[in-house]
Amino acid sequence: MTTLSPRYTRAVEIARVAHDGAVRKGTEIPYLAHVLAVSALVLEHGGDEDQAIAAVLHDVAEDAGGEQRLREIADEFGDDVGAIVGACSEQADEQAAAHWSA
Repeated sequence: MTTLSPRYTRAVEIARVAHDGAVRKGTEIPYLAHVLAVSALVLEHGGDEDQAIAAVLHDVAEDAGGEQRLREIADEFGDDVGAIVGACSEQADEQAAAHWSA
Protein backbone atom coordinates (compact mmCIF):
# COMPACT_ATOMS: atom_id res chain seq x y z
CA MET A 1 0.00 0.00 0.00
CA THR A 2 1.29 3.43 -0.92
CA THR A 3 1.12 6.03 1.82
CA LEU A 4 0.81 9.67 0.80
CA SER A 5 2.70 12.15 2.93
CA PRO A 6 2.63 15.95 3.12
CA ARG A 7 5.01 15.88 0.11
CA TYR A 8 2.04 14.80 -2.03
CA THR A 9 -0.11 17.61 -0.64
CA ARG A 10 2.70 20.06 -1.42
CA ALA A 11 2.88 18.78 -5.01
CA VAL A 12 -0.87 19.27 -5.45
CA GLU A 13 -0.55 22.83 -4.19
CA ILE A 14 2.31 23.55 -6.60
CA ALA A 15 0.25 22.18 -9.50
CA ARG A 16 -2.83 24.12 -8.39
CA VAL A 17 -0.90 27.41 -8.42
CA ALA A 18 0.96 26.61 -11.66
CA HIS A 19 -2.25 25.78 -13.53
CA ASP A 20 -4.44 28.45 -11.87
CA GLY A 21 -7.00 29.70 -14.35
CA ALA A 22 -6.10 27.09 -17.00
CA VAL A 23 -8.80 24.81 -18.38
CA ARG A 24 -8.76 21.64 -20.45
CA LYS A 25 -8.64 22.43 -24.16
CA GLY A 26 -12.12 23.23 -25.47
CA THR A 27 -13.80 22.89 -22.05
CA GLU A 28 -14.49 24.72 -18.82
CA ILE A 29 -12.85 21.91 -16.79
CA PRO A 30 -9.99 23.15 -14.61
CA TYR A 31 -6.66 21.81 -15.88
CA LEU A 32 -5.85 20.60 -12.37
CA ALA A 33 -8.46 17.85 -12.92
CA HIS A 34 -6.20 16.32 -15.58
CA VAL A 35 -3.08 16.08 -13.42
CA LEU A 36 -5.09 14.74 -10.48
CA ALA A 37 -6.63 12.10 -12.75
CA VAL A 38 -3.19 11.05 -14.01
CA SER A 39 -1.95 10.80 -10.43
CA ALA A 40 -4.99 8.72 -9.48
CA LEU A 41 -4.23 6.31 -12.33
CA VAL A 42 -0.65 5.96 -11.11
CA LEU A 43 -1.83 5.12 -7.61
CA GLU A 44 -4.57 2.76 -8.83
CA HIS A 45 -1.98 0.82 -10.80
CA GLY A 46 0.48 0.39 -7.95
CA GLY A 47 2.68 3.45 -8.34
CA ASP A 48 4.59 4.79 -5.36
CA GLU A 49 4.43 8.28 -3.87
CA ASP A 50 7.27 9.62 -6.01
CA GLN A 51 5.51 8.45 -9.16
CA ALA A 52 2.20 9.94 -7.99
CA ILE A 53 3.92 13.25 -7.22
CA ALA A 54 5.56 13.25 -10.64
CA ALA A 55 2.14 12.65 -12.20
CA VAL A 56 0.71 15.67 -10.37
CA LEU A 57 3.65 17.80 -11.51
CA HIS A 58 4.11 16.38 -15.01
CA ASP A 59 2.98 19.53 -16.84
CA VAL A 60 4.31 22.15 -14.42
CA ALA A 61 7.71 22.62 -16.09
CA GLU A 62 6.40 22.99 -19.61
CA ASP A 63 3.46 25.17 -18.60
CA ALA A 64 5.07 27.25 -15.87
CA GLY A 65 8.81 27.65 -15.66
CA GLY A 66 10.78 25.34 -17.95
CA GLU A 67 14.23 24.16 -16.91
CA GLN A 68 14.30 26.33 -13.80
CA ARG A 69 11.05 24.75 -12.60
CA LEU A 70 12.45 21.27 -13.29
CA ARG A 71 15.43 22.07 -11.06
CA GLU A 72 13.11 23.33 -8.32
CA ILE A 73 11.04 20.14 -8.53
CA ALA A 74 14.15 17.97 -8.26
CA ASP A 75 15.45 20.05 -5.35
CA GLU A 76 12.17 19.82 -3.44
CA PHE A 77 11.01 16.30 -4.29
CA GLY A 78 14.22 14.49 -5.22
CA ASP A 79 16.03 13.40 -8.34
CA ASP A 80 13.64 10.52 -9.08
CA VAL A 81 10.63 12.83 -9.24
CA GLY A 82 12.63 15.39 -11.21
CA ALA A 83 13.70 12.75 -13.74
CA ILE A 84 10.14 11.51 -14.26
CA VAL A 85 8.79 15.05 -14.70
CA GLY A 86 11.64 15.87 -17.08
CA ALA A 87 10.94 12.75 -19.15
CA CYS A 88 7.25 13.67 -19.38
CA SER A 89 7.88 17.29 -20.25
CA GLU A 90 7.84 18.79 -23.71
CA GLN A 91 9.28 22.09 -22.50
CA ALA A 92 12.43 21.57 -24.57
CA ASP A 93 10.34 21.31 -27.73
CA GLU A 94 8.41 24.57 -28.05
CA GLN A 95 6.54 23.42 -31.17
CA ALA A 96 5.21 20.36 -29.35
CA ALA A 97 4.23 22.48 -26.35
CA ALA A 98 2.47 24.94 -28.64
CA HIS A 99 0.50 22.05 -30.14
CA TRP A 100 -1.02 21.15 -26.76
CA SER A 101 -1.78 24.74 -25.74
CA ALA A 102 -3.47 25.67 -29.01
